[in-house]
Amino acid sequence: MYKIKKVFLFSIIFSCIIGGINVKAEVNIGEKYETVKISDMGYSFYNFMDEENTEDKYVDEEVIEKLKSMEDYSILITKTDSNYEVALAYSDGSFTFIDAADTLEEAKEKLEEIVLPQSEDTIIPSIIGKNGQVVYATNSMGRVWKHIDNVPDTTINNISYIYSSADRVGNENLAYTYINHGYIDDVPIIEDRGTVAKIQVNGYEGWINKDDTADDYDLVVVPINQVKDPSCYLVQNGYLYHYITRNMTSSIVTGNSLRLGPAPDYLEEGKDYYSYDGVYFYEGNTIEEGLNKLITDLKNNVKDNSINKDNPYYNYYKYLPFRTRTNYTSDELNKFINENTSAESKLRGIGEVLIECQNTYGVNALLTLGVAINESTTQDGWGMSDYAQNYNNLFGIGAVDFAPDGANRFESPSDSIREFTKNYISAGYSNPDDYRYYGGYLGNKALGANVKYASDPFWGEKAAQHAFTIELGMANGELNNLKDYNGYQLAMYFGENQVISKSGSLLYNINSKVSGFGGYSGNVIALLYEEKNSKDEYEIFPEVNSPINGNGYSSYNGIYDWNSRAYINSSNIKLINKTKSSFIPGYKKEDVNKDDIIDIQDISELALKYNISQDNKIFLRRLDINLDGIIDIFDMVNISKYIN
Repeated sequence: MYKIKKVFLFSIIFSCIIGGINVKAEVNIGEKYETVKISDMGYSFYNFMDEENTEDKYVDEEVIEKLKSMEDYSILITKTDSNYEVALAYSDGSFTFIDAADTLEEAKEKLEEIVLPQSEDTIIPSIIGKNGQVVYATNSMGRVWKHIDNVPDTTINNISYIYSSADRVGNENLAYTYINHGYIDDVPIIEDRGTVAKIQVNGYEGWINKDDTADDYDLVVVPINQVKDPSCYLVQNGYLYHYITRNMTSSIVTGNSLRLGPAPDYLEEGKDYYSYDGVYFYEGNTIEEGLNKLITDLKNNVKDNSINKDNPYYNYYKYLPFRTRTNYTSDELNKFINENTSAESKLRGIGEVLIECQNTYGVNALLTLGVAINESTTQDGWGMSDYAQNYNNLFGIGAVDFAPDGANRFESPSDSIREFTKNYISAGYSNPDDYRYYGGYLGNKALGANVKYASDPFWGEKAAQHAFTIELGMANGELNNLKDYNGYQLAMYFGENQVISKSGSLLYNINSKVSGFGGYSGNVIALLYEEKNSKDEYEIFPEVNSPINGNGYSSYNGIYDWNSRAYINSSNIKLINKTKSSFIPGYKKEDVNKDDIIDIQDISELALKYNISQDNKIFLRRLDINLDGIIDIFDMVNISKYIN
């Protein structure tokens, strides 16, 4: 499902303009800047269409399109030999010269002296660097664009690092996460300190290098009045879409859209909503107004201007823990795959191993298939990537941005699924004792597997959209027939907690912030039951079944015991979705105690609440097997039918 938008990120060589074109004459205040397109500068760009270029076959087509889209990007021809020039940015994309300065601080002082008439409030004072690019504006967005040797990067595999604090910028070993500019264009700038800036990248607020005087930097400033095509969320036919732009200054649609699931009822069709965390949404009569509301809240660390400040949206599939199970069988999964792939697809016939790995390694089969589709798709279809076709590698395991041809080879696609679910998810990204752990769910760039698994900041969201597409397909397009959606009650930690086994031992701590090992505030867990026990605890599916060591290099083998449960205190817990049923996916409703066996123990548990109706405060919906509003003999009869 793509909203038609075609444009890509390009690497520009700004330094060539300095000196070659910068022979200065007398300059008048108000004089308009001339521009030059990157495509007209005579530089040699990566030839994406070169059939002999072996690197091309490993590249995500979305990245190629993103990079191509910037071919028409223009930079300014500076008017003086000074290091900086003060200019006015207009909404039509033009700039006019005001003054020159030797230092950024001097330029900012001159900029602050500019007084605009009230009728000209759409003009934004800006500072231009020697490379012909905006380095500061009084009201701005950021464009993620890596520069190497002061030249915009035209390659496809370099990454930019994002840091938790400004003083860590430049030390890659201290980076919180990383991104590839081939997947992202626009980010809100929360704070600009000249050489570094605080931005929000798909939910994570961190610092990035924007020092245009250095050889390498990663962010370009865009005056907010020149933003024409920002990323946004929109509703179409009841579904929520995330439109991801490829060029926010383009006057035409340039990106693609992800269909995420049913839209929240507070979002209306026909409106664009701005959000860079996918949780809180902003609107405005103009693009500038909407983005300004968002940035103002980010700067003040509040959500006051969002339309849903008291009702955050958490996409179900993006936050659904891997430690859950699907209702769908291997036959249903195979049928869906066969109906939606070509005969050559390496996804065909994997339904059995998806369920096998769910049962053995504790990784939801629907989420696994969503990731496999996301990682193996080309224009030829799902399961058709070079890694999948020639390596039997459905997940790009072993391939990294700077070495895409280093992917692992497997004897069969099934072997790659076992490797992914056992060693990457179960023993890795879902293991609080592993250095890769930021939460056992797809997530975003703040928390979840997406923090470290992929340089695409929207990797988790893209895998989640495929999970929804799979379910919708198996439900014949009927939202009311979805068997997994909102099946589990999800809960988010918003403070410290402990995960305690049934035997009373501490499995791992939940920390107030991301530090050390264990879970973190903001992480999401799946509950077995909606209600608390007598100790004010929720019973949960823990990330691991035995206590962690806390050294970051766990010996956990990835085998998951579904019957090894744990408890968390209900304090510092927030329920983040509304379940459609009290019967969770992956279990028959007659299996009251969720031990995969329907026996006398299930009847015994039900008997403890016998003859209690839904009008009673201690009524438990999950014990009302026949949904008649009372727990009675007829519910027991339904259970007894399944006892062997």
